[in-house]
Amino acid sequence: MIRRAAFALIGALAALPAPAPLASEPSPPPPTTSTPAPSAPAPAPTPSIVPVADVPAARPLATIIHSHTLEALPITETEPTMERFSALLADRGFEQSTAMDPKLVELLRTLARKHEGARFEIVSGFRSPKRNELMRKKGRHVASHSQHTLGNAIDFRVEGLSPSRLVAELVALKWPGGIGFYPGRRDRFVHVDTGPKRRWSGH
Repeated sequence: MIRRAAFALIGALAALPAPAPLASEPSPPPPTTSTPAPSAPAPAPTPSIVPVADVPAARPLATIIHSHTLEALPITETEPTMERFSALLADRGFEQSTAMDPKLVELLRTLARKHEGARFEIVSGFRSPKRNELMRKKGRHVASHSQHTLGNAIDFRVEGLSPSRLVAELVALKWPGGIGFYPGRRDRFVHVDTGPKRRWSGH
């Protein structure tokens, strides 16, 4: 009797539907793909600074030599400055100086571009009124109110050029001031000034 009841219970249990499987843990959501934030622009490169000592000096076009003191200045596209040029052409004997006319430096620079490496010899620059008067008393052919006493004139010569050739170049450049021609053995130079336009030949 008991054995029959047991078999009946087992059969009833077998007829029951299978239990549903236990729910598994929920799967993590798939990672969302987000658009990356735009990157900041790269900083502009800092320009390199060349030390002053490494910057090559300007190439001299020619050299200015004072015939009496033998002082020298290079002629470049920026040199000499007016201060240096005026100091070079000061009247050392009477310890006087003046500011020379900048047009004179520009004229020498223009000529230097045509005659690179040449020697520009200054015979006379600024002339103090006392020196000018002294020269007149000694019979030198100088004007009583010379442009030299105003810092507006130079007497000079260029290595490799005769005075006549130098005058021809000044005329070709249409120099607007005075041009004096001194072809003698003693006074072998050309005078230029920034005064009124005129031409003459000295002895």
